[in-house]
Amino acid sequence: MTGYPKLSIDLDAVAANTRLLAARLRGAGFTLVGVTKCVDGEPRVGQALREAGCAGLADSRLPALARLAAAALGPLTLIRAPQPDELEAVAQVADRVLLSDVGAARVLGEHAPGAPIQILLTVDLGDRREGVLPDAAPAVAAALSRLQGIELAGLSVNFACLSGQLPSQELFRQAEDLLAEVAGACAAEPLLSLGGTCVLQHLEGYRPRFRTEIRSGGGPIYGYDFVSGAGLAGMVRTDPVLTAVVLECYRKPPAPQGPGGLDAFGHVPEVDLPAEDAWHAMLAVGRRDMEPGGLRPLLPGSYLAGATSDVSVLITPEPLRPGDKVAFAVDYDALVRAVTSPFVAVEYVGGQGSAAAGSSRASKGDS
Repeated sequence: MTGYPKLSIDLDAVAANTRLLAARLRGAGFTLVGVTKCVDGEPRVGQALREAGCAGLADSRLPALARLAAAALGPLTLIRAPQPDELEAVAQVADRVLLSDVGAARVLGEHAPGAPIQILLTVDLGDRREGVLPDAAPAVAAALSRLQGIELAGLSVNFACLSGQLPSQELFRQAEDLLAEVAGACAAEPLLSLGGTCVLQHLEGYRPRFRTEIRSGGGPIYGYDFVSGAGLAGMVRTDPVLTAVVLECYRKPPAPQGPGGLDAFGHVPEVDLPAEDAWHAMLAVGRRDMEPGGLRPLLPGSYLAGATSDVSVLITPEPLRPGDKVAFAVDYDALVRAVTSPFVAVEYVGGQGSAAAGSSRASKGDS
C-alpha cells in the first residue's frame, strides 16, 4: 500500500474521554463497557479503553472479538447474536453473549470450554431490532437458567438503533421491573445492560436499582453522542481524521444542463456541484472506503461535492496539485466503513509512545 488514504485515530483522546466517562458513571452507580465495533476490534483501542476505566470490552462481530481475545483483552461480550455456524467459536472467545434464542444458548453451553458462558437476555422495549417482547422474557429466562454450561446474568436492552426509539428513564424503569421478575433465574446478582452512548444524555438524576452497565463506543472514541447531536459534558469532540491524495485539480464551469440518470449504484446521484466556475480536485478515496456524507473537510472554504466508487470531488477555494493531501474529520458512519476498507491504511497515534502508531492491516494478521 502507498499509505493513503490514511485514517488516524488518537489513542490519547480515546483514553482521556474514557477516563472522564468511566469516572462519571461510577459516581452514579454504573459501569462502562467499551464497544470496539467502529474500529473493527482493534486491540490498541481496546487496551486504551480498558486501561482508562472500562470494566470490559464488547463487539458485534466474532472476528473482531477474536482479535481482542488474541491480545488477552477482556472480559469480552458479543453484543450481536451469533450465527449458527459461529456458536462453537464464540464459546471459545466470549465471556458473555447478548441473545434471546434458547437453542443458540444451548449450543453455546455445550461448547463452553470451562467456566459457564454468561447470557444477557435481549429484550425489545420498542426499538424492534432484537430480543423477545417483555411478556415472553420470564419464560425465556427460566429456560436459559436450566441449560448446562450457561449462566443467565441478566437482561440487555437497546435504543435508537433500528426504529430510532429514544431512551427515557421511564423505559429504564420498565427494564428494571422486568429484571426484578427474572432475578430469581439469574445465577448471581442480576445485571442490566442498559444500552449504548445515546442513554448517557438521559441519566441525570437516575439511580439504578440493580448492577447496571452502559455499552459505549462513540462516547470514548468521539466524546460525542450522534443520536442527540450533542457533545458529552466535559469532553472535547475528537473525530478521527481521514487523509486522501489529490489526483488532479482543474477549474471547471457549472455542469451542463440536460437529462440525468442514476449513478453506478442505481441511485439518484447525491452531488452538490457549484453554480459557478470553481476548482474541482479529484481525490483518491471513494464510496468503497467511506460514507461521503460523514466527511467534514478540514481545508477552509472547501466542501465535498460528491463521490463515486473510488474517487471523490472536493470543491476548493484555491488550486491543488497532484500529490497534495487533504484531511477530513470522519463521523461514526464514515469511520466504520474506512476502518474495514482494505484500501485505507489505519494508524493509531499516541498511547504508549511511538509503538502505538502503525497500520492495523498488519496487526490483523498477527492476531
